[in-house]
Amino acid sequence: MAAERGIAPVAAKELRLNAYAKINLALDVRGRRPDGSLDVETVLHTLALHDSITLREDGVGEGPGAIQVQVDPPAVPEHARTLPLRAAQMVRDLSGLGRGVQIEIRKAIPVGVGLGGASADAAVTLLGLVQMWKVRLDGRGLLALASRLGADVPFLMEGGAALVQNDGQRLQWLPTLPPTWLVLARPRTQVSTEWAHSAYDPAQGGTRPDIPALVEAMRAGDVPAVGRFVGNVFEELVVRTHPVVGEIKARILAGEAYGASLSGTGPVVFGLMANEAAARKTALDLEALPDVEVLVTRTFAEER
Repeated sequence: MAAERGIAPVAAKELRLNAYAKINLALDVRGRRPDGSLDVETVLHTLALHDSITLREDGVGEGPGAIQVQVDPPAVPEHARTLPLRAAQMVRDLSGLGRGVQIEIRKAIPVGVGLGGASADAAVTLLGLVQMWKVRLDGRGLLALASRLGADVPFLMEGGAALVQNDGQRLQWLPTLPPTWLVLARPRTQVSTEWAHSAYDPAQGGTRPDIPALVEAMRAGDVPAVGRFVGNVFEELVVRTHPVVGEIKARILAGEAYGASLSGTGPVVFGLMANEAAARKTALDLEALPDVEVLVTRTFAEER
């Protein structure tokens, strides 16, 4: 798997990697578990938008070497550092080696907005260090390790498109979309996953996406149909609290969009657009809104 992530050896004990963003084409809640957590089902797809990561081995002395995480720009939420750090610590513990590593992350994916940036960084850190330190780990063991870091991490080790269940431990790989342009709009507001999960109440509504129909559209390679079936059960909850999310979605749908939806628990809203020109035109319209960051990208998947 690691060789298929675009991991490029640069020098002895140094790797450069790309960590790709994701969107939730659909996100549904199938119920609450006995412990109160939500049983989430989602369809994920990776994007060309990515962070750039360099892993550089550091220290082979008697004691364990330091694991250092440097992020550019440095003003990011703490979990943008701690999740890759945890990934490195887990691999080092398995390796039995006392080696350190410098993890340099150049961020392009906005953090904490529903695009999986920290999870992607942790996923490729995990893969890269398994390769660098020659840790023997089969696919099942790697999946179990990744799932300890978060529900999106197992998927983001591979990328592409998948139906994801059981906190990321059950993956059904799907055909990726033909290259499709998207606009991403991020209002300057915070929506935590913990808040959304605790506040979610199926009795108060929340339109559930038709995931089987979406999966069939993806199997058919029918992007307009995929756009019709995108959806997110948390969207109505988030819009009630942050009306700007609904305004952004309406503006996207007023353009040449196949569909639009919240990604993750937000606040980013994505639009599947008819072409690049439509994406850039809609981006210009969205940039007229105050305190909204806008990005244009496309779907992306490395060959397996």
